[in-house]
Amino acid sequence: MLSISIISFSIIFCGFKAVFAGQDSSNESTCIGHSIQKYQKKTAICCLHGVEPRYTGDGQEQACCFNQTYIIGTQLCCENLLYDPKDGTKLCCNGKLHDKKLGERSRCCGQIKMSSNKRCCKDLHGDVAIHKKKPHMKCCQTEYYNKRSHYCFKNRKVLPLHRKLCGDQLYDTRINKCCMKKLYNNVSDKDTDYDCCGVVVFHKALQKCCSPTNLIPVTTSCCQKGSYNIKTERCCDNGPLKFQKLSEQCCGATLYDSEAQGCCGTRSFNITTHTCCSSSDSIIAKYTDDKCCGTTSYNSKAKVCCDFENKIKVVNKSKETHDSCCSSGSMDMTQSYSRNTHYCSLGKVISNDKKMCGSFEYNKDSDICCQGVFEKDGKLNGKKCCGVGTFSKATHLCCTNKIYSRMEKRRCGKEPSNEFQNRRPRNIKPSTSGVCRICIVSKRFFVKALKSNDFDVCKRQALKVRIISQRRHSGKRRIKMIIQADLYSAKDFERKKIEVLLPCSCRIRTSKAILMTELEDFRATIRLGDSDSLLPWNSSVRKNVQRQWKKCKTKKHDLVVHNMLEIKSFVDYKYNKLTKNNQK
Repeated sequence: MLSISIISFSIIFCGFKAVFAGQDSSNESTCIGHSIQKYQKKTAICCLHGVEPRYTGDGQEQACCFNQTYIIGTQLCCENLLYDPKDGTKLCCNGKLHDKKLGERSRCCGQIKMSSNKRCCKDLHGDVAIHKKKPHMKCCQTEYYNKRSHYCFKNRKVLPLHRKLCGDQLYDTRINKCCMKKLYNNVSDKDTDYDCCGVVVFHKALQKCCSPTNLIPVTTSCCQKGSYNIKTERCCDNGPLKFQKLSEQCCGATLYDSEAQGCCGTRSFNITTHTCCSSSDSIIAKYTDDKCCGTTSYNSKAKVCCDFENKIKVVNKSKETHDSCCSSGSMDMTQSYSRNTHYCSLGKVISNDKKMCGSFEYNKDSDICCQGVFEKDGKLNGKKCCGVGTFSKATHLCCTNKIYSRMEKRRCGKEPSNEFQNRRPRNIKPSTSGVCRICIVSKRFFVKALKSNDFDVCKRQALKVRIISQRRHSGKRRIKMIIQADLYSAKDFERKKIEVLLPCSCRIRTSKAILMTELEDFRATIRLGDSDSLLPWNSSVRKNVQRQWKKCKTKKHDLVVHNMLEIKSFVDYKYNKLTKNNQK
């Protein structure tokens, strides 16, 4: 059975002999010198005389120099010879070894050794030329020139001052001008009254250049491929048109009277009898059943316009009385309904006399709904809401959206009492622990704590806030701030001003922060507790918060999305109901 392995070879020239270093698809390599040997590149090297260890017994790395090895850093290899880098009598110039006198200040120019009073000029191909150092002299590739009388043109050719190339023709910039390789006499490159328009020279006071092929009188203006008189003409799509009234403007390739007409795309219309659907050439008559839906028109008797996640679509009505639509995730699954009798919740059309909690129908007299989480017969059993959970006041209490047993003898904002441990540790101050750590702890501490998973970032929302004012109030800190963004949501967040109350009086010394909380209602003053987190704002803190949030349980994230959709549906329903009442 024949087995074939693909081997790639590199050739290393050592003196007049060649060493072939090949590498197959595995980690092994092949060294072909005096003999063929297999070796591991991580632990061995391929030299002319064969395979040698890459590292010495004391761990120093080796390299090859012709037929011998040397320790990297202690010697140098030049022209297949080893020498001490501290030896002041040797100089290696691009692979060629030179002798020099001790203390001699010589340098390399390519492979040539030169004295310190010389200058090395190199071109783009690697060729070199050595010149004697002189004042005011510079290199232009391998040429040496006096910068007081000449200059290096585009780093490729030495030209006298006031000289340039126009194509292949040398000219004097003081008496000539070059326009796209065409040379003109009796006009200077430095004359600001003249300029180029393509290959033509023109006087700026008499003409203007619209394009390299369109030179027009200065009294006119550019229009398409020609010119027009701004006092008597308008520049339209196909060229200039003369107007009779100042109110006449361009609409596509024609003129229209802007006092009595409008422009819809490229067509004009009567503004008293018709209207335009978003400048899309779709014109409809006013006071009829025809309406606009984005850029298209539709008959409102038979159809309804739907707007879902910035996508607009016209949908056929199921009944003539329908005036809105409800989508369950895509525009292909959209149905019409009447806002007088129904409302839309999470993609479902629901009667106005029914109440929904998330995707469940519930009885407000017996069931309980806590921020979109449904519990049947919750009210009958004496339950109350605490965040997204429920609790019984007889056995539990709710503190900052967290449920605690009354057996803990806890009061909100304070630790549970204990007869054996009723003192706080002295190294933790009540005013600077928990949510108040932002007052004294550095930003580096928060980054380290986030990386160590010391913060619970699995909250309903993480808000970027800007602190606009703060004051001490009854041993606490009252802070006014503006919500700028929700770090957990990709959608735009409506900025709003809120007020929070910290259970400490310390002053926050940062103007921006991240507020992580389960709370959603910010209409009244928010009392923050240790279940909430307030972190100083910077890019490292933000990135670590978002990175840790991705590891949160999918269920909790789904619940947030579910609740937000429910809130949006409820707000839409209330808004539509208020609008209907106002119309009556």
